[in-house]
Amino acid sequence: MFRVRPARTISKLLLPLVVAALPVVLLLSSLRTLRELDEQKTVYLRSRVAAVAGRLENLPPSVDAAEAFDALSEDEPYLLDLALIERNSPAGAQSRLAPLWSGQELYRTEMLNSGGRRIFRAYVPFHSVKGLRIARIDLDAAVADFLLVHARHNVIVASAGGLVLVVLALYAVWATRRAARLELRQLELEHLAHMGEMAAVLAHEIRNPLGTIKGFAQLAGERAGPAVQALLEPILSETARLEELVNELLLYARPQQPALRRTPWRETVAAIEAHARQLIGQRAIAFHADAPALEWETDPNLLQQALLNLVRNAVEAIPDPDGGEVRIELRRLDAGGVAIAVIDNGPGLSSEVRRRLFEPFFTTKASGTGLGLSITRKLAQALGGDFTIRPAAPRGAEAVLSFPRAAVQAAGSE
Repeated sequence: MFRVRPARTISKLLLPLVVAALPVVLLLSSLRTLRELDEQKTVYLRSRVAAVAGRLENLPPSVDAAEAFDALSEDEPYLLDLALIERNSPAGAQSRLAPLWSGQELYRTEMLNSGGRRIFRAYVPFHSVKGLRIARIDLDAAVADFLLVHARHNVIVASAGGLVLVVLALYAVWATRRAARLELRQLELEHLAHMGEMAAVLAHEIRNPLGTIKGFAQLAGERAGPAVQALLEPILSETARLEELVNELLLYARPQQPALRRTPWRETVAAIEAHARQLIGQRAIAFHADAPALEWETDPNLLQQALLNLVRNAVEAIPDPDGGEVRIELRRLDAGGVAIAVIDNGPGLSSEVRRRLFEPFFTTKASGTGLGLSITRKLAQALGGDFTIRPAAPRGAEAVLSFPRAAVQAAGSE
């Protein structure tokens, strides 16, 4: 069993958060900078208005609003309009200006839009010979745009550069982790290859003494009485099981060279059904196999070996008390070729088991080498096909051998 390391789990959880958080932080920082720049724009406009209001106090008392505008606009080209409001005038009597007359407000500003132009309007109280007056000063807000244009460009460029750096950093992290995974996978494959070579050597070394043990046990059983034969029976059964394990190790380690010939499907089905009945024994498992009169060029021995592995897995997957069904379906592919499906209605396979199905020496059984499905895939590939396994509906598993290049025809036809 593999245990999930807490540090690895935390790393997998934090990485998506970092990926999502960094662009958000950059965006919020950019928005904050733009907002601060906009505030600086308002401060700058207020300072220009204050300069205009300061000059108003130095103008002669006889100067009216139009004359004051002409005098001030020479030094303030962005001045759009100027109005001088007296306390006793209709405009000055408006209640909204009361806080300015009473001194509760030092000035009042607002931003207006007129004809596509943004106007910064300020009401500024000032003292003159005539007493307290209020100047309504309209400035073109474009005077402060120079503060924002280049700054906005710089913020955009900095944000874009930051995002590029974030992407590059994340790509570097991803590439490093991917390289580490590939390296680990390569080491695992090399380790499995060494184990396969060692298993092949051990299988060859074990086969000869195993044959000797089996032969002498059979000979002793033929000459012994019933009591001794009962003691020898476990030796023969366990020897047979060891022979099966040795054969699996040799099949996994040895490259397969198929001997192709025209093979009737019914011939293969008959051999598979005989072995299936033997595997099922007295268990309440129904077995069905499609047997159309078709044939194609293949190696019958390798095909039978692959199908026997799948049938054995299907039978072993069905719980003993419940019973169930195993069936073999022969399917003609739309693009040509043929597919053979071995289907059971057992409990099915979990996602973790499906992920590791073709990992050599991985098994969920109490006994076995865990090479059955790996061998089946190697046999299918040696025959020019492929092997997949998926959940069956409504339950169970469906293992499929696909041979898309097989030239299928009616049995006995030329």
